Amino acid sequence: MTTDRPVADQSGNASTDPARGTATDSAPETVAMVTDRGRRWPWITLLVVVALVVAAVTAWLVTRPQAKSPEAAARDDLKSAQLALINAPGMHYTGQLSGKDGKSAGLDLRVTNGGVTSGTIDYGSGKTLTYLSVGGKTFTRGGKDAWIAHGLTAEAAEQVGNEVLLRPATVLDVDVAAKLKPESLGRRLGPGPGQSDPVILGAAALIDGHSVDGVTSGSVTTYLVSGRARRITDPNLDLTPTPMTADEVAQFYRELRPEVTALDNAGDTEASVTAEFAPGSDRCVLFCFESITVTSTPTPFATVNIPGVTPPGDDIVVAYDMAITINGVVAPHPECGGVLQMPGRGTATLQCRFDLGPGQHAHTDLTLRPVLGRTRADALVAALDTAAKQSGDRAKCTFTSLSEAATPRC
Repeated sequence: MTTDRPVADQSGNASTDPARGTATDSAPETVAMVTDRGRRWPWITLLVVVALVVAAVTAWLVTRPQAKSPEAAARDDLKSAQLALINAPGMHYTGQLSGKDGKSAGLDLRVTNGGVTSGTIDYGSGKTLTYLSVGGKTFTRGGKDAWIAHGLTAEAAEQVGNEVLLRPATVLDVDVAAKLKPESLGRRLGPGPGQSDPVILGAAALIDGHSVDGVTSGSVTTYLVSGRARRITDPNLDLTPTPMTADEVAQFYRELRPEVTALDNAGDTEASVTAEFAPGSDRCVLFCFESITVTSTPTPFATVNIPGVTPPGDDIVVAYDMAITINGVVAPHPECGGVLQMPGRGTATLQCRFDLGPGQHAHTDLTLRPVLGRTRADALVAALDTAAKQSGDRAKCTFTSLSEAATPRC
């Protein structure tokens, strides 16, 4: 078998004999094609890398955290301050209260989220009232000048003296106990959940030597530091709030308990009483006998009037004392004093028996004073204990949402 063998040309490249009609080998063209492809690969790689970089940058631009606007940042800080107040077991407020008539008073009050308030209202030098609110009732006490500044007449202030009185919760027409409850105040600082009310960055104030910007929502301006309210103002109040720890609130309740227990003798100004001596009751047959009819009328701070209907009054307690003076000398008669429970709207009879010797003359002075009484004071002690538990629970279980329907996390 004969095989044709390629003959090398002078250049060293293999070829077939042209006479045999066989095509010349194409190796030089193949080398050129491979060389062209090798030159294109770096450019393809570069284009892929550039495409990947562009895609990564685009994704970062889309997904990166967007810088907050000043208003959005203020809203977030305000929300933190609101939740701090809502979750606080108690707050200590100092500051100033302004009334509609231009009067003002200094405040130094501790207020718990259990609804108990205690502290002082200062109308000026020597005009300080103590203020206690528990179980929905408010009690104040002070000297004559303080009572006059608080709104009593000079005559009434003289009669009251240093007595503890059940009084309306308002001070200069502001219900401070309700307004300063930490949860209530916290919800007033800013818009509620889902509300788009504007939050305005206001003028700065100097607090502890540092300039702090104010954030205004509605009528309230809050000065914030690290998401905490350092100063709160509205048309009536200018306050510095200081959070109370759970231990401080627990101690606060313990210290208040004896004071609340003693409220049975506090004056009840929601009741009015009058007295009428029975004719000839001071005449003596074997012994002397004094008989007095006491009439009571409710005088509640808040009333609901229904035309044609006179609501009955709850029972009240009246402290009384009959001072018997015989021939100008006051004779001790402990049996002629005490407490009387009677209808809040109705009458009751007081009687006092005493001896009178021949030729002696007697005169009776009667003092009547509606008081809270033991039963109602015990109810306030129970309310205080309930509030203490609520404050303790608030310290353990906190809210993370401003929604009033939210439940705390424990």
